Amino acid sequence: MNHIEQIDQLVRHAVIPISGLLSLLMPANSRVGFGIKRLDGRYRLANQAIEQLLCQGTGRLTGRSECDILPPDRVERLAHCDQLITDGAPAACVEINLPANGEQSRPYLWLKLPVLGTDQRLQSIASVIHEISSPQASSALHQTLDRLQQVNQQLQRTVIELEQVASTDKLTGAWNRRRLEECARKEMDRLQRYGQPLSMILIDIDFFKAINDHNGHHAGDQVLQALAVLLQGRLRGSDSLARWGGEEFVILCSDTRRASAAILAERLRQQIAAETFLVIGQLTVSMGVAECRPGESWEEWFERADQALYRAKSAGRNQVQVAPPAATADSMKDCVIGSFVQLVWHSAYECGDELVDRGHRLLFADANELLSAILSGQAAASVDEIIDRLLADVLQHFHDEESVILAAGFPGTAEHLLLHRQLVDQGLTLVDAYRTGKQGVGDVFQFLAYEVVTKHMLGADREFFPFLRAQASSAFRQGAGVAAATPPQHADQSAPATPGDLLCEA
Repeated sequence: MNHIEQIDQLVRHAVIPISGLLSLLMPANSRVGFGIKRLDGRYRLANQAIEQLLCQGTGRLTGRSECDILPPDRVERLAHCDQLITDGAPAACVEINLPANGEQSRPYLWLKLPVLGTDQRLQSIASVIHEISSPQASSALHQTLDRLQQVNQQLQRTVIELEQVASTDKLTGAWNRRRLEECARKEMDRLQRYGQPLSMILIDIDFFKAINDHNGHHAGDQVLQALAVLLQGRLRGSDSLARWGGEEFVILCSDTRRASAAILAERLRQQIAAETFLVIGQLTVSMGVAECRPGESWEEWFERADQALYRAKSAGRNQVQVAPPAATADSMKDCVIGSFVQLVWHSAYECGDELVDRGHRLLFADANELLSAILSGQAAASVDEIIDRLLADVLQHFHDEESVILAAGFPGTAEHLLLHRQLVDQGLTLVDAYRTGKQGVGDVFQFLAYEVVTKHMLGADREFFPFLRAQASSAFRQGAGVAAATPPQHADQSAPATPGDLLCEA
C-alpha cells in the first residue's frame, strides 16, 4: 500500500485531530512541510519546512496564498484538491513538482486535510508536504502512519465495544433500558412532529420465579436468551426489542397503531406458547399493549402499557391486554383478549331508536368478528369476506341513520351526512390500498373500529341522541309507542347482537 492509499484509509476510518498532526508528523529535524490556511486561501500557520519549499527564501508563508508563490498549472491542481475538501472529502492528495534549495524540481506528495470546528463545519484546510523520493522522510512518515493506523484500529474496536456494552443487555443481546428510552423518545418526537403512530408491547414471562426455583438460575438465563432469539426472529424490520429487566421485555413498534400492535402481540404469544424450550418445555407470556398519545410523556405511556400487562396477569396470564385509547366520557373498554380483543357494548350507547341501535350493535359485532379472524390466522379470503360485509353494513347503517335523523328534524343532519360521505370515501380508499398490499389488515381494522365505531358512532352520533330520545319519550307519553323498526335487508345474514352477547368483562 503506497502513502496516498495509507493516508486516505487512515482519514476515512477516523479523523486525526489536526492539533496533534504537528507533533506527530513534524519532529524538530523533520523535512515534512506543514501549514494551515484559511478558507480565503491565505496561510495562518506554517512550519519551517513548508516555507523553505514554497517561499524559497522570499519571505514567510503566513498571510500569503498558493497562487502568490506557485505557477498557475500547479495552483490549478491544488485548487482542485481544495474543492474536494470543501465538498466534504476526508482528504485529497496530489503529486506535484517543487524546487528544492535552488535545485531542479523534485516530486512531492501534497496532502490536504479538512480542519473542522466544534460545529463540524469546515474552518480551515491543512497541508502536509513531503518529498516522495526522500528515503528518510518516506520511512519516517511510513512508520508514523503505521503507528497511527494501529492505534486508530484499536480505538475503533474499543469504541464499538463500549457502545455495545452501553446499549445492549449482556445476557440476551437485546437493547437495554437506556437504549430503549433513547430510541423511544426520538420516536415520540417524530409522533409529535409528523403524527407517525407509535406503540409498545410489554412482555412478562409467566411464573418465571418458579422456573428459577425448580431448575436453577442458569436455566432461567437460558430461557431468557432463547426467548430473546425467538422474539428477535419474528419481529418486523421496524420493530425493536429491549430487555426491560428481570423477565420483562419491551417491543417498540414504530409507525404502528394499537390494533396492529395487538395483532402482532397475539401472534407472538401464540408462537411462544407453541415453542419447546430446553429444560422447562412449554412457556407462556402475558402482554400489555399501548399506543403512545400525542403529548404523553414516556413515563405515562409506559405506565399504561404496564397497567394493561397487570390486567393480563390478573385475568389468568397467557393473554394480551390492550390499553384503552384517549379517555372520553363514553369511550369503549378493551376486554381481555384471551384469543382476541372484543369491543364491549353498553346500554349507555343506545339512542332509543331501534333501527339505529340495531345498526350500531351490528357494527360492534362485525368489528369483533374481523379482529377475531385476524388474530386466529384465518385465510386471507375469509378476512376479505368479513371486511366486505363490514363495509356493506356501514353503508346500510349510514343510510338507515340518515333517514331517521332527517325524519326527527335533527338540525345538524347536513353536516352529519357530510361526515358519512367522508368516512365512506376514506374507508373505500383504505380497503383499496389493503387489496394492493399498500396497507396492512391491522390498519383496516384500526380505521373501522376506531374511526367509524369509536370516534363517529360514540362521538358525532351522540349529538342527535337527545332528539331521538325526546321523540321516543313523547311518542310513549301519547300512547303511540315506538313502532318496531324494519331490520336492514342484510340482518338475516348476521343476527344483531344483544348487549349481553357483546359484554366481556375481564
